[in-house]
Order: sequence, then structure tokens, then C-alpha cells
Amino acid sequence: MQAKALKRGAYPAMITPYTADNKIDYPAVERLLRWYEKENCAGVLAICASSEIELLSLEERIELAHFCVEHKGNLTMVVCGHCSDDFEEQVIEMNAMAAAKPDALCFIVSHVNEPGLDDDGFIANTKRLMDAIEDKEIPLGFYECPGGGERRRFLNEKILKWCADTGRFVFVKETSCQSAAIKAKIDAVKGTNLGIYNANSSLLYQSLLDGAAGFCGIMANYHGYPYQWLCDNFEKHPKEAALVSDLIGALSQTTSGYPASAKLYQKKYGAYMEPYSRRFKLNMSEEDEYRLGQVHNVVTYLREKLEELDK
Repeated sequence: MQAKALKRGAYPAMITPYTADNKIDYPAVERLLRWYEKENCAGVLAICASSEIELLSLEERIELAHFCVEHKGNLTMVVCGHCSDDFEEQVIEMNAMAAAKPDALCFIVSHVNEPGLDDDGFIANTKRLMDAIEDKEIPLGFYECPGGGERRRFLNEKILKWCADTGRFVFVKETSCQSAAIKAKIDAVKGTNLGIYNANSSLLYQSLLDGAAGFCGIMANYHGYPYQWLCDNFEKHPKEAALVSDLIGALSQTTSGYPASAKLYQKKYGAYMEPYSRRFKLNMSEEDEYRLGQVHNVVTYLREKLEELDK
């Protein structure tokens, strides 16, 4: 089997809106999905670190995954499947999430990994988990999730070539934030349907020139449009692409208090939601909150100018 490549472009690392009584705010989830569409995003990475996956129960994750798939609209829906380190629990999690029928199901690298595990051992763990997923046709991905302590690992060329050779893997969220490492991964899977989606705003333009499939990161929760535009137009409009790259790189340093700050941004300028977080309470200075408005003004002006290019 050869899984079809996913759409190129911007995949926000999806945040989870909550109500005042700490439940998932599903009307706000749907508004957020529609906002991603209005930003022209190619897809979404749901049930991830930005979603506060470790603070969602399995029942909440299953329900949220089904909701996101059912209300995805034109978005490609990529869902993380597990957050346990125990293999038997991972099998339960992965099969439950696969039943939601996302466009791709992601393994989280740190939960597949073990301290001191070599490449062959990591591949064996991956294959064992793949074999335990009942849906043998669902496309797969890997998420190099930040954190994880001594279990954290970055995928290398050997592992990525193996993933590509299975024909099942179509998505990698790359988080090394090192241009040489990103390029090595891109080169390792060149000519296959496995796409490397860079999480780093400042290095996105260079990675696209090197052959990356797109962007997958937190900043698309503030403004997805310039990321998707850059993915679509970096060759067609190189001068403007370089400027967009500089702007999104600079704006990526305005995320104090994330993910609550992204929810505040959405409340003010996007899909209305309250800035509730299970990870920590919103604690932004007046200056930080004012800066969110400046970011909004800059990206609104930028979008107007970019939309004029092809008129």
C-alpha cells in the first residue's frame, strides 16, 4: 500500500478551547476550525502538545478527535494517537483515535522511544505499534513533540527512510530548529509521499527552498494566512517571500503565555473563545497584551498587500 501525500502548506498545532467549568468548548472548537479555513490553512494537527494532550482524558481525546474529523470542512485532519509510554495503553489509544478516521494518525516520537534505544530498536517499536493498529490502511505520521525528558528523540535519516519505505507514513512534524537537520530529513525522503513539516517560523522559508512540505507550528494559531501564502508562493514571488519570512520570524517571538495567549488572540481577533488553559492561567502583562494587537495589525496589513499581488 502507498498512502497518498498530504496537502502542502500550513498545519496549525491546534489549541483546545475550554469553558469556565473546564470542559471542552465545542462551539469554540468549530469556530476555530472555520477560522483556520479562512486563513487558508491546508490542515490541522489536532490532539497535540498545543492541545494540552497530556491534560485531556482518553474519553475527551476520542470525543475531540471525532468532532474535529466530522467538522473539518476543507482541512486535512492529522491527529496524534497516544500519550502513554506503556505499550498496551498505546494500543488502546491508537485504535481508539484511528476509529475517528483522521486523514493521518501520528505517533509521538518520545512515547515510541525508550532511553538508550538505538535506531533498530526504535524501528522495531514503531513496527510493533503499527502492527497493533487494526486499521491497516490509515496513513501515519510522526510528531517530534517537545519535552519528553530522556525519552525525547529526533528522527534521523535511517528511521525516516524506513518510514517512507513502508508506504504508510505521510507526515512528520519536525522540531529540531536546525536548518541542516531539517534539510537532511527532507533529502532522506525525497521522491516519496512522506512530507516534512517544519515547526520553526524563522527557518521555514529556507526549508521550503530545500523541499519541505510545509509548516506545522504554534504561530498559525495567531495568523495562518502568511504561512500558507509562503508555502504556496515562495517560488512564484521570491522577493515578497523573503519579506514574509522575515516578518513571520520576528512575529514568532511574541508568544508569551502560550497557549493561553493564543486563545486570548482568538478571543480578540479570531474565533471567539475564552483564554482558559489547563496547563496554566493566563498571566500576560499590559505590554504583552498590547503587542498582540500590534501583531494583528501587521498581519492584517500584510494579507491585504499579498492578496493584491495576483489581482
